[in-house]
Amino acid sequence: MRIIYLGTGGEEGFPSVFCECSACKKVRRMGGKNIKTRSGALIDNVLIDLSPDLFSQSVQNHLSLSGVTHVMITHSHTDHLNTHAIRLRMRELASVLEPGQEKKIKIYGNREVYRVIMDAVSKDCHVTSDRMEFIQIRAFERIRAEGLEFISLKANHKKDEECLLYAVQNETGCLLYANDTGELPEETLDFIRTQKLCFDLVSMDSARGTLPGDGHMGLSENLNLRRRLEEIGAVRENTRYYLNHFSHMCGLTPKEYRRLVGRYGFSLTYDGLKLEIGRGRVCRR
Repeated sequence: MRIIYLGTGGEEGFPSVFCECSACKKVRRMGGKNIKTRSGALIDNVLIDLSPDLFSQSVQNHLSLSGVTHVMITHSHTDHLNTHAIRLRMRELASVLEPGQEKKIKIYGNREVYRVIMDAVSKDCHVTSDRMEFIQIRAFERIRAEGLEFISLKANHKKDEECLLYAVQNETGCLLYANDTGELPEETLDFIRTQKLCFDLVSMDSARGTLPGDGHMGLSENLNLRRRLEEIGAVRENTRYYLNHFSHMCGLTPKEYRRLVGRYGFSLTYDGLKLEIGRGRVCRR
């Protein structure tokens, strides 16, 4: 199983477009891996979320996403649900496919995601409706896509919406992709325990950095989640932990935060990071 972190920043990106905080000023000068576009990932050939930066992310990673036919959406916030990209994928002239390529893209998400997508699509007279199929899902369902099993888990993020996380597994590995959440709900941890999920890679939200968590995690919540996963037997001795969805909120640059969290055995993701998960190992590609 392979994962490409297409984007690893929070809602505003890093540096934030209109922000003059000290961290954003530093990152504008530093550039490189400190620049963070809005979060999204490609796992094998399945997208998790559709970032508003998807165009630049595909260019930077030398990717054509024309062959992607499954998209797993976590929630309806606009930094994760780019309805413009969906409408372009549904337009014959905007997204010309090779002969034999599957025209229909399947999008999985909750009821609010469905409402937002259909509202955008209904206002676009150029889309071809049979180019998209929406599959509404709830927490604790299993979905097969491209040889992978996605298990939807309940997040702790948006109070008026059932936001989702995903566990992803195949015959060689298992990962937890846990963006946009505070402390995981007990029912999610109970499900992980009862289903005997065991992760080779744990990818955690860290938008709050050194600040206390809210609908996002900070370092304290990251440490607590690792402890809870260890207690329920959901990780191995060599499980790798990556912190993702980092923002400017705590005032540290990614380089500064990477040094800090490294003391605790965590790595910080960066845009374009490629990992391969298999047979109990996580390797950079």
